[in-house]
Amino acid sequence: MYPELTRSQTRYRGTNPELRWGVRASISLERWFGVSVGLHYSWFVIAWLITLSLTSQFAAINRAWSPATIWALSLLTAVLFFVCIVLHELAHASVARLSGVPVRGITLFALGGIAQIEKDAATPGKEFWVAIAGPAVSVAIGIACRLAAASAGFVGPGVAISGFAAVVGWLAYINVALALFNLVPGFPLDGGRILRSIVWAITRDRISFACGRFGTS
Repeated sequence: MYPELTRSQTRYRGTNPELRWGVRASISLERWFGVSVGLHYSWFVIAWLITLSLTSQFAAINRAWSPATIWALSLLTAVLFFVCIVLHELAHASVARLSGVPVRGITLFALGGIAQIEKDAATPGKEFWVAIAGPAVSVAIGIACRLAAASAGFVGPGVAISGFAAVVGWLAYINVALALFNLVPGFPLDGGRILRSIVWAITRDRISFACGRFGTS
């Protein structure tokens, strides 16, 4: 996701998109490739829930693994998953910056991540490429992880002969799922912005969706 700040939202919520989404970063993770990355406290809740879920999945994959091994693999997988989310958002941010659109930073929170892009792209083509960049990177990560998992003996969900295969096998499926979810054609998902860019290109009229209403600007 990458929300932009419209004129009406600036008037009512100030100039900070973090305030508009209620996800001001609580912990700074410094700058990644020139983009500021931070954590909202709600991230720790979802990270813990994902880790708990993974412990049960990994325990079922190989009952010979010790509890320490299962927890270590689960924690590692959860951290790598959120690294994947950062890479997804960095793709949005990088393409936006190349298109001349300012980027405030990236914040990870309970629902994933937000690339805080401060305004819309100037053309439908630029908006399309900014929107598609995130899902494209997630699919690429998913394919790379699936190939790595297959080489390590991963057959499918619940079937892995090593901890490495289990970790990258899960990351393969979750990254593809992340990409498909974000391609749903609704705001503020990437698919909604892709749809808007296509309609914009066809009609030459930029459609603005904000605060539950739509219009043209």
